[in-house]
Amino acid sequence: MRPPPRRRAPAPRLENAYIPAPVGGLNTISPGAEMGPNDCILAYNLIAAEYGVRSRLGSREWCTGITGAADNQIRSMLSFTGSAANGSENKLFAVTSTGIWDVTDSDASPTQVLAFASSAGDAGYGISTVMVTSAGHFLLYTDEVNGYHVYTQSSGTWAAISLGGGGTQVSGIDPTTFAFVFTFKERVWFVARNSASAWYLAAGSVYGAATEFPMGRKFEAGGDLRGLWSWTYDGGAGLDDSMVAISSGGDVLVWQLTDPTDAADTLLRGVWSLGGSPPAGRRFVTKRGGDLAIVSRLGLLPISKLVLGSGSEDRSIYATAKIANLFNNLMLSKSAFKTWQILTHPEENALVITIPGSGNDDNTEQLAMSLANRSWWRWRDLKMFSACVHEGVFFFGSKDGVVYKSFGYIDGVTLADPNSFTSIQYKCISAFRNLGNGRQKQIQSMRPTILSESATPTFEIHARYRFDQTEPGAVAEGVPGQGSWDVGEWDEAVWGGDYSPSQAVRGAAGMGVDVAVALAGSATSRTIWVGTDVAFTQGGWL
Repeated sequence: MRPPPRRRAPAPRLENAYIPAPVGGLNTISPGAEMGPNDCILAYNLIAAEYGVRSRLGSREWCTGITGAADNQIRSMLSFTGSAANGSENKLFAVTSTGIWDVTDSDASPTQVLAFASSAGDAGYGISTVMVTSAGHFLLYTDEVNGYHVYTQSSGTWAAISLGGGGTQVSGIDPTTFAFVFTFKERVWFVARNSASAWYLAAGSVYGAATEFPMGRKFEAGGDLRGLWSWTYDGGAGLDDSMVAISSGGDVLVWQLTDPTDAADTLLRGVWSLGGSPPAGRRFVTKRGGDLAIVSRLGLLPISKLVLGSGSEDRSIYATAKIANLFNNLMLSKSAFKTWQILTHPEENALVITIPGSGNDDNTEQLAMSLANRSWWRWRDLKMFSACVHEGVFFFGSKDGVVYKSFGYIDGVTLADPNSFTSIQYKCISAFRNLGNGRQKQIQSMRPTILSESATPTFEIHARYRFDQTEPGAVAEGVPGQGSWDVGEWDEAVWGGDYSPSQAVRGAAGMGVDVAVALAGSATSRTIWVGTDVAFTQGGWL
């Protein structure tokens, strides 16, 4: 009698799943298996955009050859908008430890327009503001070492302001001690270094007698006064502006006033705490609409939420709540460096926090919050030591005497060789997902959907298992297509215009219960990752 035929186990059934691009950005606080499908655990040089996530904007050299006493660091960038409607009076300046340079026009040999009296210590770390009076338009600048300087549009010149009673001097306090300048309700206000007092001038003037406005007795945590900012709020009788003062101890004072010489018109609305001191420097606050965004050691905090009474210990009030662990680690290791700065990048529609490199070296990075959906992303490979927005364009200075302009979707375009470039290396690891059960999975193939405006995208994609967060390796340099926007030349290039989709299928290896997509790419045009189809088989529990 013949034995019965042996039954073969059925071949594993191929199943499919779709993993969307992580438009929700970084998440460093949720348990690994509880992250939302739109989150990711690693993301470099990306930001949320239409259809998915895209590569960040690139950069090109704008001015070179700027020198300073401390490694040619460009410590401040200043923007001035003049009175001419056609923009002919607008100016862009770069500041080093030795003085101020005119970088309005792209140039390999820009002009130094002011030499500082001292290049020692923190010279060049400054604050600026524009003041318009009956006498004209002025750009006011204060320096940690050299004090108060004024640019006058009508003469096109800079001047260091000295102590005295003359028409272009300041009395009452030595203006070379001013480290912060601010305009509020038609008055110029100052903060003197190592002081807990503010000082103000007469309404409508940029010179003259300065009057002290003491604040130190209100500082419950002590410290010196770091800066002053304007906050627009609804106090019950319509919108009004308050003056916000922040100390190095983390105290936040909100003053309601118009005329500081009138005690009846001056009201301290309250004192709040950031829960710790702010980072070094004086650029840790920016205005967003009518609100103020404050960089504290605990996170990015809108002042409108701080004054509601929740307290700084309520982590939900921080805009950085979703990346709290990452932010706190960065602050722990780098809060003492002076190049922290927060500002809006209008072309990216993002709020950018510049993170110093260790020892203020070239290895800076940025945290970028997409204003479209408030997701957070890490940027790198930009030598961003200081930055400003000028005529709606984002400019930044490096520590080696170069000013860069935000430009296209490639880096490394130089003045010496406009055809040179480096592609933007972007990387991402999506949130890990168990695809509905705790069984073992083995991804067989992956099909990412990537949109590109010109060249065929260059990328690598891998399956990740067991919460492997190893950063993907670099990808070979891509080549710009014939009509890459901001790369091709007008009247020469053939413009493609629309996105070209790519859905190349790649194999995968490995096995595990929880799976993620690791994507690394080399962008040379506007490149968007929409999502990834995966085909996988399932095994048993073990």
